[in-house]
Amino acid sequence: MTLYGPAIFFMGFFLFLEMQLASTAAASVCPLDMTGSNYTLTASICSNKEDRGKCCRYINALVAISVARYANATSNLGVNADKSQICLDKIAEIFQFHGVTRNATVFCGFGTKIPVNYDCQGRTTVTQMIQSPQFSSVTKNCQVPLSGVLECRKCLNAGISYLRNLVGTANNMTFSTCRDATFATLASQVDNASAVDIARCFFGVKGLIIPPGPSPSQLSPEVSPSPPVAASPTQFSSSTPDKENHHPYHLTLVPVVGIVVTVVAVLMLLILIVLIWRKSKQLEDSDKISSKSFTQPPKRFQEVSASIFKKYSYNETKKATNNFSTTIGQGGFGTVYKAEFKDGSVAAVKRMNKVSEQAEDEFRREIELLARLHHRHLVALRGFCIERHERFLMYEYMPNGSLKDQLHSRSPISWRTRIQIAIDLANALEYLHFYCDPPLCHRDIKSSNILLDENFVAKVADFGLAHASKDGSICFEPVNTDIKGTPGYMDPEYVITQELTEKSDVYSYGVVLLELVTGRRAIEDNKNLIEWAEIFMTSESRITELVDPNIGDSYDFDQLQTLLAIVRWCTQKEGRARPSIKQVLRLLFECADPMHSGFVESLEDEDYDEIEGRGRTSRSRLHKGEGIFHSGDGRCLASSSSTSRSYCSRSFLIETSPPQSPL
Repeated sequence: MTLYGPAIFFMGFFLFLEMQLASTAAASVCPLDMTGSNYTLTASICSNKEDRGKCCRYINALVAISVARYANATSNLGVNADKSQICLDKIAEIFQFHGVTRNATVFCGFGTKIPVNYDCQGRTTVTQMIQSPQFSSVTKNCQVPLSGVLECRKCLNAGISYLRNLVGTANNMTFSTCRDATFATLASQVDNASAVDIARCFFGVKGLIIPPGPSPSQLSPEVSPSPPVAASPTQFSSSTPDKENHHPYHLTLVPVVGIVVTVVAVLMLLILIVLIWRKSKQLEDSDKISSKSFTQPPKRFQEVSASIFKKYSYNETKKATNNFSTTIGQGGFGTVYKAEFKDGSVAAVKRMNKVSEQAEDEFRREIELLARLHHRHLVALRGFCIERHERFLMYEYMPNGSLKDQLHSRSPISWRTRIQIAIDLANALEYLHFYCDPPLCHRDIKSSNILLDENFVAKVADFGLAHASKDGSICFEPVNTDIKGTPGYMDPEYVITQELTEKSDVYSYGVVLLELVTGRRAIEDNKNLIEWAEIFMTSESRITELVDPNIGDSYDFDQLQTLLAIVRWCTQKEGRARPSIKQVLRLLFECADPMHSGFVESLEDEDYDEIEGRGRTSRSRLHKGEGIFHSGDGRCLASSSSTSRSYCSRSFLIETSPPQSPL
């Protein structure tokens, strides 16, 4: 690289100059968009000294609309402090140019009472305002259009109530700034016409949009289309230079700059080609290093038996999947293939779409989790493959595919089997929430992640998004995390607060349970399943209309009522109003076999005290409720206290014998 030292130096020098020029130019430009506003009406109102209050409302409304547009693009409630004065000066010039006198902007407190940065009690972003207490009431009551007086009054009352709760006894300036922040937050969520409608209500103004005709751009006096008499001579000095200011060296400067730019561009291209060539060689060598480093696992993997996680070669995987042609599924992680290995074993092979840092983290996380998660209702990991920049995970093969596919296949699932699948899924979640150490939230419970074996036993798959509690307690502490999940299954409280708890899985479980009853998708015909079913679930005479037509009349009405009650309970808007998965499982057992309800009730009350956060029940007491149910279809229904305590060790030491109750 010594041959390219001078070239890199000059390239860096020119890039530095370019960045400096760009940053200087960017710093002198106000990002607020003031176009399309009716300055003529504002100037007319401000010309009347008797309407000073009304004038200030119009000026404030026009500035607030521009801030709302900026918030829509950046989520920031105003410009940064270093651009605040630049924007104030620019907006003042625009108002003055359109006939609003300087005295009017001074009287209205331009820059103090009417700022361009709405810092409301430390809240400077749209997200922070939305997450503040009682803002949901403002959103609910200020839905556009606010065409009538009554709608506008409801909106204003909700806003005043919210601000009094937020600001308290703060001064009027703080109250005014928070009012503007509230408006900008609401207006940033809608289009420009709706934003103007909200401004009309919030500030008591009309006619903010410019009448039809050529829209004025964000003009400064220097580029005004009006006659020269409308501006002072100094305003045109920068755009109309005198002829005597031209010098001969300008003619030679242009080609010199062009030549320099061309040379730099060619030089950069050559350097780029060399760097790409060097990088490609490094990547070829790094694949071997990466594979080698992974096959030398950290200490927590060292005790894992080699027979549990077999390392497959790329060629072996390619041959087993018939050159990756036996596709059986597709997901966010990648494509899933059916693989038949030469030793006779059959597996489902999940292939990572693209190797990236985030995908690599999810790949490792799933291996780490499945190394210690062992339950008959969780899909087991058989092995993995890391070669040629490829990542594969080999799972046990589930012949009947996903629950989503089965619900919409030509061979409908029986009512009894659907109840059993609901119990299987609840058992898996109880294990994750209560008996794994530390407890886990799956975060992506949905019908496509529930797989069925040859006997239609349900097993949960895809732990790429799973999240563990920090302290190992049964009740998860709220964890702020990036919003991840699948539309239709995501907990609405989690979407708003971004706080993850086990009740998010319970909500998703309720959606899956409703899918089992109705046979419909979580999002179908652009309608959310929970919202679509609400009208039926609230009327006892119509609940039978929810049942999947493929089932016909072969269902139990009492069981249907119980399942729908569980759905309503699990999909409450507030997480604290939802049940724990233990409570759900108890109802399902009683629903599936009422003769055993007395057995379920005989479980120690302390087993359910965990829901109130009183700590994990001692295993000796849980043992008293251990037992097995036998349903009519010959499949075993194990109690929540027995099935969920499949072996989950804090270490990765895995015994080869079947999971035993740790008593």
